[in-house]
Amino acid sequence: MKTSTQNFSEFQGNEKGLFRMRLGQSIYVQKGSDVYWVNRSGVLILVSEETHATKPWIRENFERERKFQKRKAKAELFNQPCFKRTPYSANQRIAYNNTKYN
Repeated sequence: MKTSTQNFSEFQGNEKGLFRMRLGQSIYVQKGSDVYWVNRSGVLILVSEETHATKPWIRENFERERKFQKRKAKAELFNQPCFKRTPYSANQRIAYNNTKYN
């Protein structure tokens, strides 16, 4: 018996306003608040409200992945050197803190 090591959900990209994910064997695309299923020929098919009612994990996975991608982008932004600088050198900060107690 061979087991699959493939994750259930995988983020595939966010371009042209389309948030694309693979959930299981299917590929879903979120455009605004609408979720579409992509068939094998690449045509977008709107996921109905009945499908959302029976499969709530579709929207939950999109929300979780969107939050994660937002946190990831923010971490990359704040990891840039321009955010690491302080206006004073280490020696100036030490001298300032020493003067508070002397």
